[in-house]
Amino acid sequence: MEVLWAPVTKSTWVTRRVPGDAAIVWSEPASPTVGDLLLCEVVRTGIHGRVETVTGGRSKLYAGDHIVCVPGARYATSLLRATAEVGAGSTDMISASGLCGKVVSRNRGVGTPTKLRVLAQGFIGRSPASVRSFALGSAPEEVSAPRWIVVVGSAMDSGKTTACTSLIRGLVESGARVGAMKLTGTASSRDVGSFRDAGATAVLDFLDAGWASTAGCSGPQLVEIAGKLTAHLRGTSIDCGVIEIADGLLQAETDLIVQRLTAILGAFETVLTVRESLAAVAGIELLSRWGQRVSAVAGLVTNDPLSCREIELASSVPCVPTRNLGRHFAANRPTPWPPVRETTPERQLT
Repeated sequence: MEVLWAPVTKSTWVTRRVPGDAAIVWSEPASPTVGDLLLCEVVRTGIHGRVETVTGGRSKLYAGDHIVCVPGARYATSLLRATAEVGAGSTDMISASGLCGKVVSRNRGVGTPTKLRVLAQGFIGRSPASVRSFALGSAPEEVSAPRWIVVVGSAMDSGKTTACTSLIRGLVESGARVGAMKLTGTASSRDVGSFRDAGATAVLDFLDAGWASTAGCSGPQLVEIAGKLTAHLRGTSIDCGVIEIADGLLQAETDLIVQRLTAILGAFETVLTVRESLAAVAGIELLSRWGQRVSAVAGLVTNDPLSCREIELASSVPCVPTRNLGRHFAANRPTPWPPVRETTPERQLT
């Protein structure tokens, strides 16, 4: 039975790559899997009372609203853990960007999830319409060999995104052309918007590779995502590439991808963000076992000079206040930035 798109449907960030004129037919759900487009009705609001729209804004949700979601897993220690399961006609909203699934555990400090009723599934011809249907295509010819700086954290909310924006801003102010990438995590307009606001000329995340969330991805899948995104950044004229890896070092997907980054990027520098000094020492040791040397420690811990002193005494790794990260790396660049090349207008990554 074919179902019409609801006349009042609020857009969601996870659909930002879906063209408005896409030939999607909405029909009864047929065992939807990770990334498939689902038309849902809000039954009652909970943790997520607003939705991130395709433009990056936020729209308040009300019971009866219709939104398009995609199933995916989520791993967020300060919020919830969820699988990509969709029940018989119902599902949980597990991120403000429009990810849905089944909540299996919650942080004791948060409320119940927003409940959704699944109305229909999107199809293109006979095939399910998925965010992977609208991912970036083949990468263009490589024109850059950027200096890569990778930001990892000891845990969620340790200051990774703030560290990335500081890096981008400081490097841009030093004359560098900077590209930025959110490699793992849950799709969010705030991350992409923050990187653009800081001055990055090319910004990508895993949604551009066809994934609304990387929780539960296998090692080969993560390598494929990283390879596609880095190839597209190398196809733009940039001097530096700043990469954020979500969640903490003990999260399974972080472990999997960090240990494979050298094969994908070649040489790169690592920034570790932490909340307190002992986490920094433990994180530096863990990354060393994975074959990675930490170039700087940053994050929330740098609000306390005494904690920074403890880190530097215990590890000999500089503890750099987050606000100074970009200037620190610009001052310690291996070679001067190349002169600005005369090129055609910058190609948009779409």
